[in-house]
Amino acid sequence: MKTKNIIYILIVILFIIGLYFWGYSTKGGTAVSTQDTSTTKVSEGSLIATEKFYDFGAISMKDGLVNKVFKISNSSEEDINLMSISTSCMCTVVYITEQNGGKKGPFGMPGHGIVPKANEIIKAGESRDIEVVYDPNAHGPAGVGRINRLVYLEDANGNKLQFEIKANVTP
Repeated sequence: MKTKNIIYILIVILFIIGLYFWGYSTKGGTAVSTQDTSTTKVSEGSLIATEKFYDFGAISMKDGLVNKVFKISNSSEEDINLMSISTSCMCTVVYITEQNGGKKGPFGMPGHGIVPKANEIIKAGESRDIEVVYDPNAHGPAGVGRINRLVYLEDANGNKLQFEIKANVTP
């Protein structure tokens, strides 16, 4: 009887340890950084932005969609392949202007519909507009109050750039 109890306890402990390592590996095995992201240049050879934060202030659900255009630039001497663009919430979508002036998108939250790859080449010295569109009606009446949404851009080398929008949603 004692042996069975010990075996059960060991199985439970191993199960808990397995869950811990499984959870750690699904997060990429890296700790979350609390580094200050207020600087616009992420790393050498990556995209830069003149502005990364925008507060819409008070916006009314009855007025519908609001948008903000951020500008990104490639100040390096090499082309940058912007691989992915995504958002932190389904209520926010993003479009990027193409070199020919057209728009690619919408790019949204992973797991909520198809989020296409951006695959946008930004040549040395070129710029692109990133249009962030927020829908204050997406969450219905429960979505009233302060919101904070993020937009993530990542190039082929793993360099990341993040934009943030805030608002106070009113009925």
